[in-house]
Amino acid sequence: MAVATTPTAPLPPAAEAALRSLELRVAASRYRDAAEHCRAASAVSDFEGCLAAQDEMRMCRCQLEQAGRLDLIGGA
Repeated sequence: MAVATTPTAPLPPAAEAALRSLELRVAASRYRDAAEHCRAASAVSDFEGCLAAQDEMRMCRCQLEQAGRLDLIGGA
Protein backbone atom coordinates (compact mmCIF):
# COMPACT_ATOMS: atom_id res chain seq x y z
CA MET A 1 0.00 0.00 0.00
CA ALA A 2 1.42 3.35 -1.03
CA VAL A 3 1.34 6.24 1.37
CA ALA A 4 0.54 9.61 -0.10
CA THR A 5 2.92 12.38 0.87
CA THR A 6 2.16 16.03 0.84
CA PRO A 7 4.97 18.20 -0.48
CA THR A 8 6.15 20.85 1.93
CA ALA A 9 7.78 24.19 1.34
CA PRO A 10 11.46 24.53 2.21
CA LEU A 11 12.34 26.22 5.48
CA PRO A 12 13.32 29.87 5.38
CA PRO A 13 17.10 30.40 5.73
CA ALA A 14 16.72 31.82 9.26
CA ALA A 15 14.81 28.72 10.35
CA GLU A 16 17.41 26.43 8.78
CA ALA A 17 20.18 28.26 10.64
CA ALA A 18 18.30 28.07 13.93
CA LEU A 19 17.63 24.37 13.48
CA ARG A 20 21.29 23.69 12.66
CA SER A 21 22.44 25.68 15.69
CA LEU A 22 20.06 23.73 17.92
CA GLU A 23 21.27 20.43 16.46
CA LEU A 24 24.88 21.32 17.23
CA ARG A 25 24.08 22.46 20.76
CA VAL A 26 22.29 19.17 21.40
CA ALA A 27 25.36 17.30 20.15
CA ALA A 28 27.56 19.34 22.51
CA SER A 29 25.23 18.57 25.42
CA ARG A 30 25.26 14.87 24.56
CA TYR A 31 29.07 15.00 24.44
CA ARG A 32 29.29 16.57 27.90
CA ASP A 33 26.77 14.09 29.34
CA ALA A 34 28.70 11.17 27.86
CA ALA A 35 31.98 12.54 29.25
CA GLU A 36 30.45 12.71 32.73
CA HIS A 37 29.08 9.19 32.33
CA CYS A 38 32.52 7.98 31.26
CA ARG A 39 34.16 9.54 34.33
CA ALA A 40 31.54 7.96 36.62
CA ALA A 41 31.83 4.57 34.91
CA SER A 42 35.60 4.53 35.12
CA ALA A 43 35.45 5.46 38.80
CA VAL A 44 33.62 2.19 39.51
CA SER A 45 35.58 0.12 36.97
CA ASP A 46 32.60 -0.18 34.59
CA PHE A 47 34.71 -0.54 31.47
CA GLU A 48 31.81 -1.43 29.16
CA GLY A 49 29.91 1.65 30.30
CA CYS A 50 33.00 3.76 29.77
CA LEU A 51 33.49 2.37 26.25
CA ALA A 52 29.86 3.05 25.37
CA ALA A 53 30.20 6.61 26.62
CA GLN A 54 33.39 7.05 24.60
CA ASP A 55 31.56 5.87 21.47
CA GLU A 56 28.89 8.53 22.07
CA MET A 57 31.57 11.17 22.65
CA ARG A 58 33.31 10.17 19.41
CA MET A 59 30.07 10.43 17.40
CA CYS A 60 29.27 13.86 18.82
CA ARG A 61 32.84 15.09 18.32
CA CYS A 62 32.78 14.01 14.67
CA GLN A 63 29.49 15.84 14.13
CA LEU A 64 30.83 19.00 15.73
CA GLU A 65 34.14 18.75 13.89
CA GLN A 66 32.40 18.46 10.52
CA ALA A 67 30.44 21.59 11.35
CA GLY A 68 33.59 23.41 12.49
CA ARG A 69 32.16 23.88 16.00
CA LEU A 70 34.56 22.06 18.31
CA ASP A 71 34.50 25.26 20.33
CA LEU A 72 31.17 24.07 21.78
CA ILE A 73 33.04 21.33 23.66
CA GLY A 74 36.22 23.25 24.37
CA GLY A 75 38.18 21.84 21.44
CA ALA A 76 40.27 23.67 18.90
